[in-house]
Amino acid sequence: MSSTARQRMTGTTSRRIEPFADSIWPWVDQMSERNPDAVFFGGGVPPTDVIPIDRLREGSAKAWADGPEVLLYGEVRGYRPLRELIAARMRARGAEVDPNDILITNGAQQGIDLVARTFLDPGDIVLTEAPTFMDALRVFRSHEATIVGVPVDEQGLVVDALRAILDRLPTRPKFLYTIPTYQNPMGVTMSLERRQALVELARERGLPIVEDDPYGELAYDEPPPPMLKSLEPEVIFLGTFSKVLAPGLRVGWIAAPPDLYEAFFNVKEGTDIHNERIMTRSIYHAAEGFLDGHVARSQEVYRRRRDAMLAGLEAAMPPGVTWIRPAGGFFLWVTLPEGYDTDAMLPDATDRGIIYLPSSCFYPDRSWNRSMRLNFSAHPEDRIAAAMESLGESIRAQ
Repeated sequence: MSSTARQRMTGTTSRRIEPFADSIWPWVDQMSERNPDAVFFGGGVPPTDVIPIDRLREGSAKAWADGPEVLLYGEVRGYRPLRELIAARMRARGAEVDPNDILITNGAQQGIDLVARTFLDPGDIVLTEAPTFMDALRVFRSHEATIVGVPVDEQGLVVDALRAILDRLPTRPKFLYTIPTYQNPMGVTMSLERRQALVELARERGLPIVEDDPYGELAYDEPPPPMLKSLEPEVIFLGTFSKVLAPGLRVGWIAAPPDLYEAFFNVKEGTDIHNERIMTRSIYHAAEGFLDGHVARSQEVYRRRRDAMLAGLEAAMPPGVTWIRPAGGFFLWVTLPEGYDTDAMLPDATDRGIIYLPSSCFYPDRSWNRSMRLNFSAHPEDRIAAAMESLGESIRAQ
């Protein structure tokens, strides 16, 4: 962030508001302390009333009924029935995956870290979308990687720009990290044409693709294009139950090509020995015969909340503000006119009752500061409408 933006990060109180360094969350905590009544629209979670607590409780009871041997060491790969369930769900979306090639992880976040541990040495180049998931950027920075951003527009990652970047880089990147479906933070979905062009370019250049898919089942208009994994079996696929069940469960997976599986397995075993065996069984018992219906019910809730946010923006935003209509996922991306700075605006927005995440935290070089990510999944429609009015007031005040 520029020194000018830092100087402007002061609010109406005497306390100085310091912008984030590597993590935005201490900064968000400062905002929450500044106005404890402000509503946080920066998260990416299901609301508590959508989490199927009774079904999860039933699944947990079945897991504990499996006996004390469940509490011993074992199952580095993960509970076999859960891996079979994951493979069946991926198959229903067009990707043929062997359960033996699925490794259960402590959330998709551990999957990102296992990829980094397997591939990266200090100074290696990683390609990501720009913008992208900020906690993936944190992982890659922790491994001292050089992160190069690839532009994203309303059709997803711009493959022609990726080709140009590959042509000018001094060495081949270790991999490309992408969220092609209901992307975090922009909410965009890569078109089928671009997905096909991307996998063709990756084959041509020997570029591994890491496909992160936390939101792919949460479609609100029509089904998304095929997963990259269904177009190219060599894609390294990351999945999670955090968005379709609950983030506190911390259960995700890697579906890896067979020649990489053992590398991920060895790194995983060296990291935490094995998965949490009660929780993986609980999720299996809860999800079996239930998850499809639960996802469908969740889609209805999120669709209404997305539409409420779109309507609120239409009613409250001043001229020149634009936004992207997401077809699924949890996020809506709002861009302000030239001259605005969403880092500098956040304290005022907080004072007016809304906390968002500024765009700079989603870029490898933190260069873009005219957009913000708004989450619509976690709040009811009336709260969303009121927050959009407050946001409009804050933008006008700038």
